[in-house]
Amino acid sequence: MNHLLHSRTGNLLKNYCTKIGKNSLLVQGAGGNASWKHNNILWVKASGTWLADAIKKDIFVPVDLVHLQQEISNNNFSSVPRVIGDSNLKPSIETLLHALMPHKVVLHLHAIEILSHLVRFNPEIIFSKLIDTSINWSLIEYFKPGEDLAREVSKSLRDNSNIDVVFLKNHGVVIGGKSVEDIEKILKKLLISLKNNKNKLINKVTSSVKINNYALSLDSDINQLAINKNLSKRLSKEWALYPDHVVFLGSHPIICSYPMNKEDIKKIHLNKPGFVFVMGHGVLENNKVTKSQKSQLRCYFDVIIRQPLQEKLFILSEKEITELLDWDAEKFRQSQSF
Repeated sequence: MNHLLHSRTGNLLKNYCTKIGKNSLLVQGAGGNASWKHNNILWVKASGTWLADAIKKDIFVPVDLVHLQQEISNNNFSSVPRVIGDSNLKPSIETLLHALMPHKVVLHLHAIEILSHLVRFNPEIIFSKLIDTSINWSLIEYFKPGEDLAREVSKSLRDNSNIDVVFLKNHGVVIGGKSVEDIEKILKKLLISLKNNKNKLINKVTSSVKINNYALSLDSDINQLAINKNLSKRLSKEWALYPDHVVFLGSHPIICSYPMNKEDIKKIHLNKPGFVFVMGHGVLENNKVTKSQKSQLRCYFDVIIRQPLQEKLFILSEKEITELLDWDAEKFRQSQSF
């Protein structure tokens, strides 16, 4: 299709997505998405694709915007987007979220500086103090991505049509604007206002732990998850913080003591996790670990390293975790990971 070639906004957004997609503090793997509206068409990132590939690959799929807006006006948030043309791409899980935002351009990110606040119990208190009054925002409690989340965001927008930023508890941020430039300005303001202090790390990796099909992570920061006592404490108690983490890394971490006992070995062989956390020694990576899994574990490290030591984090419930892992839409996204 050649609609894209005639859209200046589309080309600008592709360039912007490629730039931010390379910044792991803004985008992690296939996480996040973007869209723009043009001639009754909603161009939205396809499920499982990476924003970093926006220029070199065809990652946006055109869907019928009028149809989605009609469905939203009828409170039908389970509606399946109608793809226009012969694209084989599958629209993002969050397509309705982009359709109901009235803005021409919409960006949804799991930006680390913002996400670090959203996993705490009362982020709205901090947001009220730190965010520039020129930004109109709302905060939505955690809901399963897709239909449930779109319904709640719709309610919030109905109550205040001037909202440009929607914070999603234990999830991320959605920014709407008239242009890519507007989106960029708002994001920059938020990142400056909500910047966190990072905890200092002094432990060094000296581990020689070995197990078949696993090797010590080459990322020294990642190894701190099993070595630094403050981080490993969160690892065991505050693992499931947001959807992408659970989808790509599982419901619970595989934590082992050293030396490993028979139960530890059995647990590893049974689950074949992407990562094994050997307390006091480091993090072992499966030789089949994907780039998506690596990026999500790095995201987890970046979030918890920004938490005040006494800060308690809000974790997803077992029910919420099960809903994510049993969801066909997320299974599809996992199948597209590499």
